[in-house]
Amino acid sequence: MKTTVALPVLVAGSVMLSGCFDGSSSTPRTDIRVVHAVSDAPAVNVSFNGETLIAGADFKQAATLRPRRGNYSVDVDALLPTGDELTVIEVGSTRFDSDTRYDVIATGTVADGINPLVLTDDGQRENPASARLRVAHLSPAAQAAASEVSVYVTANGVALPDEPNFSFAFGEAVGPLELDAGIYQIRVTPQGSSTVVYDSGPVDLSASSDLLIAAIDNMVFGVSPVSLLVINGSQTSEILDKDAGAGIRAVHNSSDAPNVDIYLNKDPDGAPDAGDVAYTETVPGVATTGSYLERLVGDTRVAITPAGATTPIAIDATLPLANGDLLTVLAAGALADGLDAFVFNDDNRRIATEAKLRVIHGAVEAQLVDVFLVPAADAGANQGNATPALDDFEYGDSSGYLGVPAGDYVVFITSADGATLLFRSGTVTLENGGVYTAVARLAPEDVDNVAGLTLLDDFVQIP
Repeated sequence: MKTTVALPVLVAGSVMLSGCFDGSSSTPRTDIRVVHAVSDAPAVNVSFNGETLIAGADFKQAATLRPRRGNYSVDVDALLPTGDELTVIEVGSTRFDSDTRYDVIATGTVADGINPLVLTDDGQRENPASARLRVAHLSPAAQAAASEVSVYVTANGVALPDEPNFSFAFGEAVGPLELDAGIYQIRVTPQGSSTVVYDSGPVDLSASSDLLIAAIDNMVFGVSPVSLLVINGSQTSEILDKDAGAGIRAVHNSSDAPNVDIYLNKDPDGAPDAGDVAYTETVPGVATTGSYLERLVGDTRVAITPAGATTPIAIDATLPLANGDLLTVLAAGALADGLDAFVFNDDNRRIATEAKLRVIHGAVEAQLVDVFLVPAADAGANQGNATPALDDFEYGDSSGYLGVPAGDYVVFITSADGATLLFRSGTVTLENGGVYTAVARLAPEDVDNVAGLTLLDDFVQIP
């Protein structure tokens, strides 16, 4: 049995700086930081006075620049899956001085409009050893739930106070706040309510730190509408709600294995968490985007046996679940050789300007294939002269999420040399904002195709 685990990293490095300002002048410099905080927007390029200086900044990323003080116009261009760019923010000529630090933050949503929020900071502090914080409300999801939210910053583990440290609405910022270094707890409620909708758990605020903390839309597992993006220079990290938990789902993708029972964190004892799962079926049975079995964080044992039996154990794997994880477990391979457990990290963030398509190769019978995505208007009986979207695609691999223009397509799967057609789909419609997963498998039930696809996420309709 092989087990491959890919888990999310909640720290994003600084983005690429693709240009530079003229360093020859002795004119004092200013500090400008650019932050991407629009959850449904694609990656962007950022230009100053027409020169692209920040390339490919994605959601939750930040970049810092130190140009000469002066006037700059700022343009933010969304990167479309067609290769085109669309200007979503235009900031006219604006003065940036040397005695002020600036945060230029892309906020809002694609549907309702993306707008710049420009925060200024003089960097002054009363205590050089304090933890210095500025806090911004950048979550449209929290705004939709409550017009204003209240924020409580307390010692860890104490009861919620009667009065918050502050309340604010979307697009507003407070601070700087200076706190003694130590362990704190940050909680958020709707204004006027004691119902906690976000709880950080223990947060270590270190001495002499200088942080911008932003409430952003939660894009991982958990019911809280927000998470906290901690911005330290050009580095970002994310603090999820402490009770977010983790979600897992499974796909039976072994064509010669019988129906199976799935056990989570227990010895196979005849009382499975999911029973009698047949080839091509999923757990949960309706595998729409966001449909998972909720699990506590920590090591989770996954044991799979033939249905109705407690032995043999076809798969016995341990998944180290982290807070906020979204995982798809694929049971694949040939029964005689021992089944393979492939584990993939899911990304359900919807991007309004593109469809996100992921293909997983789960057919052990064809170790290496080519996958083609052909516009339906150009599709014939085979792939023709199309270029593979996935060339030499190997069993057990995932394409990752590909940004695809909305439209109608036909999927072809061929042998690695392109000579043998294994699968031709009907017309597949992909929509902007959609998240789609297709798992390649053997198709013994299909007289027209050798291979087939098990479909998840937005391919699946809620009954």
